[in-house]
Amino acid sequence: MKKIILMLVAVLAVIMMMSLSMGVSLAQTAATATPKPKATTTGTTKFNSSVTIFAVICENQAVVNLSGTMEPNFDVFYQVYSGPQATGTALTNLRRVQVNGTYAFSETVPYTGGTVAAGGTGSVKVYIARESAPNTPAGDVFKVDDLQDGCNNAQNPVATSVDTGAGAGGSTTTTASTGIRIRSPFGGFINTSVPVAPEGAVVIGARKFVNPSRSSTPGVIFAECNNWLPAAAPGVVYDNDNITIFWSWYAKTAAEVQDHISKAQYNVTLNRAPLINVGTSEIKVIGGNNWVFYTSNIGNLKPGQYGVEFKLTWSEQTFDGYKKYGPGSATLEQDSGCLFTVDRNPTNGDVAYNNIYSVRP
Repeated sequence: MKKIILMLVAVLAVIMMMSLSMGVSLAQTAATATPKPKATTTGTTKFNSSVTIFAVICENQAVVNLSGTMEPNFDVFYQVYSGPQATGTALTNLRRVQVNGTYAFSETVPYTGGTVAAGGTGSVKVYIARESAPNTPAGDVFKVDDLQDGCNNAQNPVATSVDTGAGAGGSTTTTASTGIRIRSPFGGFINTSVPVAPEGAVVIGARKFVNPSRSSTPGVIFAECNNWLPAAAPGVVYDNDNITIFWSWYAKTAAEVQDHISKAQYNVTLNRAPLINVGTSEIKVIGGNNWVFYTSNIGNLKPGQYGVEFKLTWSEQTFDGYKKYGPGSATLEQDSGCLFTVDRNPTNGDVAYNNIYSVRP
């Protein structure tokens, strides 16, 4: 949701393999019994990004082996659970494996939330996400199971992943059957009436999505919606809807959010006219991170086409607890936007329009 660079971004295909009692199970497939030793298969995409996971659920730890290639600004994230399909107790926090280019990684991660008894089934939830948004999967979320039938040794050079501090929940998203959701400045999520189950493995750039229905939060427009369809699709907007345009930023600590606020330089326009009366919320803790929301109450707009243009730069370098931004960092600016249409209200009632923003020709 936050920190989205409007450019062609490959949503990465994830291919994972888990050890089973007598064989290997490919993510989201049923286990097939095959004799040991177990094979490992590496999958790649045309964007040269891939991950193969070969993991073993042990009694009080998991052995996680990863290899593949990864594009800049993305990492692998995983979490271990005591039951199948990411159910039961979260045995670890969400962990970030920092990789780039061609990589081979192994880690023996101890459980902090319990154990898996012999003969029991544990699982690992795995996905790829932006380094700056660990709770926002950039594609499908896979939940793969493994029978606890003993431990094993690491296959790759041993390193240590980063504990993100996030538990079983997620600050930005709900996943699996519900997919990605965008947090609202008014609490909860926007547009919950639209199903957003995970999409196919590869999507390039801003996704084209036509939402013919009304949003459950009509008129609440996420300034970066083009990158977060269908979760942020404005849906049908009427001229008597009170339009509010918003965006947000989160960081690990309130001090890091305040540092961003003091250094962020937002240039956000609606049909080329600058947004007016942009308010900044108090910093609030949501899902383990600290958030700030920016809102501009537009009011009623004439029927027609509208486009938000969003650009973020920083006067000085800032750090959100996950990544650096601004001068001297790998991310100098972020660009995004949101296109939406305003229709005449079905009752044909009188409306006092905000005439600051002209309809697009």
